Amino acid sequence: MTTVIALGWVPINRYCELFGETPDAVDKRLRSGHWLRDVHVRHPVGSKQSWINIQAVNDWAAGRVTAPPKRGRG
Repeated sequence: MTTVIALGWVPINRYCELFGETPDAVDKRLRSGHWLRDVHVRHPVGSKQSWINIQAVNDWAAGRVTAPPKRGRG
């Protein structure tokens, strides 16, 4: 029997554990512009750590371009 778990956003420590990445690698992708804040990585209010969007990371790995989130006027 196979168990399938659909993951959306996961804490960075769990992401690193599951995929063999490091927090430094995540930070480097953000700084280089390969990943975007609030698309691939976000730090929710009340959380002690950043969270990673697994679907957005899969899109990035597949070469699909992700647009930055639209910002509303204040």
